[in-house]
Amino acid sequence: GLLVNAIVSLEKGQILVSSLHSKEENTQGKSNGLFGIVTTFEMQKSRLAVASAMGCSQALLPGDAHRAGPFDVCIEISGNSRALQSAIDNTANGGRVIVASWYGNENIHLKLGLDFHRSHKTIKTSQVSTIPAELTELWSKERRFGLTWELVRQLKPSSLISRKLSLDQAQLAYELLEKGEEIAII
Repeated sequence: GLLVNAIVSLEKGQILVSSLHSKEENTQGKSNGLFGIVTTFEMQKSRLAVASAMGCSQALLPGDAHRAGPFDVCIEISGNSRALQSAIDNTANGGRVIVASWYGNENIHLKLGLDFHRSHKTIKTSQVSTIPAELTELWSKERRFGLTWELVRQLKPSSLISRKLSLDQAQLAYELLEKGEEIAII
């Protein structure tokens, strides 16, 4: 159900965030939340509203990236090669792009010419199903689950349910989600 998906997503999010630092120690900041200033880009306005409500510092349409950046770190999770190019283009010189998406067997084309070469940007992949080797001693399964449950209590993923449908309406649920007409359906 939704709770199981939320727990899995939150744990994967922790693994992804560990890609941001060489060591993910107890460095929680109070003024701007756990991760500092977070800007989310989303095509669907209803999801932007949810991102804002859940604490994102900025929730913007992708076309606004150039006005909000450049960013020290960009995380690309959509699996869309245009989003990856946008992340690269909107990362500050010396910054990092974390690629958590999977593009399947598709070949993608990126502009990695002179501007990219001179920018000293780093592109790093993150496999969210495992903890990076250098963090395994700091982030035991018990510690990850403890933080995951704390995030579930804080974020209340059940509040995201926008509609309930029966199993025989699964196709309709997928269509509504794809169109952005619903946030979460059970």
